[in-house]
Amino acid sequence: MKGVAGGGAMLALVAALGARSGCGFAPPPRTGRFHSFAGRHPSDDDARQTKRGMFTGIVEEMGEVVSLETRNDMTLWDGSKGKGTEMVIKGDVVMDGAYLGCSISVNGVCLTATELDFEKNEFKVGLAPETLRRTNLGSYTPSTEQRVNLERASEIGGRNSGHFVQGHVDNVGTIIDRWTDDNSLFFKISFPEEYMRYIVPKGFIAIDGTSLTVCDVNLEENWFTLMLVEYTQKKIILPSKSVGGTVNVEVDVLSKYSKQAWDMFMPKMEALEQKVRELEQKVEELESSNTKGGESSVVSTNIENGLKSSPETWDRSKQAFSNGDVTNPDCSQSRGNGGTTAWVRSKQTFYDTNY
Repeated sequence: MKGVAGGGAMLALVAALGARSGCGFAPPPRTGRFHSFAGRHPSDDDARQTKRGMFTGIVEEMGEVVSLETRNDMTLWDGSKGKGTEMVIKGDVVMDGAYLGCSISVNGVCLTATELDFEKNEFKVGLAPETLRRTNLGSYTPSTEQRVNLERASEIGGRNSGHFVQGHVDNVGTIIDRWTDDNSLFFKISFPEEYMRYIVPKGFIAIDGTSLTVCDVNLEENWFTLMLVEYTQKKIILPSKSVGGTVNVEVDVLSKYSKQAWDMFMPKMEALEQKVRELEQKVEELESSNTKGGESSVVSTNIENGLKSSPETWDRSKQAFSNGDVTNPDCSQSRGNGGTTAWVRSKQTFYDTNY
């Protein structure tokens, strides 16, 4: 984990761009403790405190998976029954200030709390098919005795010691190597090729919801490395994973927006360059035609004469060529010594030339 100066305005902008349906907002921490309740609707007080929306990647605690169950009798919006997967997680810190509909990051996945039990410090979340396809949460069963990283949503405008983490996991990475360097722990992770374009050395990346810094990147073999300092090793689940284990990976959302903007800009730039090439070709054809005909235009003659005595550099601020030959800054400009052709700005032409 690392520190980064996160501006409130930028965080608000990215939160607005990254907002999605199904992710609630958690209120500021409350004092005291609530009794167990499941199915209570958020109160007006809850709604007034919805000032949180994104995550920072600074894990608050490691929680315990209590149960993972797939049911066929879940009630859908229209009253019909359907199939769904639910996970129950135990966590102490994230239950402080939690309410129905709040967002909690579970191993880097933004999930909505559907039931809360403050006596047991447990909360329930639903895992959509897309979540199960994109993440490794489907493998976290109680029998594996694996823990999960937990973080409450951060308050917009507050301090951000990590980076802008949406909780929208891109895909699963696989640990292909790990080693120690004094008190640091390194990991090498393979990742699908289509996402490697968003990963750069010393850039941000979220691994199981933890904000980390990329060390090295290999785009040919599709892997990257990262390092954990001693303090971080004790606060997250990654050190407990071995070679062959999987991690949830979310690339930096800002790199996605940059790539999208670049993709929209490039076709216009390529079209402009093509237009310039076409114009240059036409100019070359005109010059070639004049040369073959044995005639040289007055413009070409005067330009050649001018080049012998001056570099023909136009000074925009003075409305004059660099050699200082000015006839009228507001309307005309002579070109070269002895030349009779004057440039008329208002007409954008030479007054004695028709072309």
